[in-house]
Amino acid sequence: MRVFRSSYKSRDGQTKKTSRWYIETRDHREIVRRFVGFVDKRQTEALGRQIQKLIETKMSGEQPSIELTRWLENIPMKMRERFVKIGLLDRSRAAAGKPLSEHLEDFKAHMEAKGNTSDHVKKTVSRIKRIMKGAGFRNWSDITANKVQRYLHKRREAGLGAMTFNYYLQAIKQFCIWMVYERRASENPLSNLKAINAEADKRHPRRSLEVDEARALLHAAQHGPTVMGITGPERTMLYRLACESGLRLNELRNLRVSFLTLRLAQ
Repeated sequence: MRVFRSSYKSRDGQTKKTSRWYIETRDHREIVRRFVGFVDKRQTEALGRQIQKLIETKMSGEQPSIELTRWLENIPMKMRERFVKIGLLDRSRAAAGKPLSEHLEDFKAHMEAKGNTSDHVKKTVSRIKRIMKGAGFRNWSDITANKVQRYLHKRREAGLGAMTFNYYLQAIKQFCIWMVYERRASENPLSNLKAINAEADKRHPRRSLEVDEARALLHAAQHGPTVMGITGPERTMLYRLACESGLRLNELRNLRVSFLTLRLAQ
């Protein structure tokens, strides 16, 4: 590697040096490449060393180290594109230099294209955004298992339930798996994180109503006031349908007349 300032002729015929320093080195194909550096020589030398590491990594066939990956994420897009053009960097890895917010938008579009419901997509993306913001993730290399775990355990201390903890973890892990699948990243930094036992931390234990309890509920609803625009008799029919069918609230909410097949009693 050589660091130098180029000479040129000024308008008055004098030989002068460029203000910027340049880097000259041989790439993985033994082709001499020249890169524009900085006005400061030391900064240019540091840039040259990073480029040299990238060349050595390419020649060895290994994946860039964490430090090299972080450097690649923070250099100008124009320089990353130059590395892609000359074969030093895969285009998929160059894409990893985009902010996480842009990757998340692509992930959202991917989920929608797969036919996930809008509610599921919205909740998943929202959970990922909260983790990214709370843990201070801006670039892919910022994501570590330790930081995700610390953030979620901090939320646990503030009252987050075990099941909700697992939903958040599942969302961010799903995003990381997609990043690797799309070849935007070489490995999943959260692959070793495990969900916690939700059975040991049930905030709202659920059970079936006893027959006498169900009868009391229906009686109270039948003679009760209008609630949220639904009269007592209407609520009685809803509660009876829920008890006899086992459908949950959201399933009942999404029922349509076209879903039902009515048969006359014989």
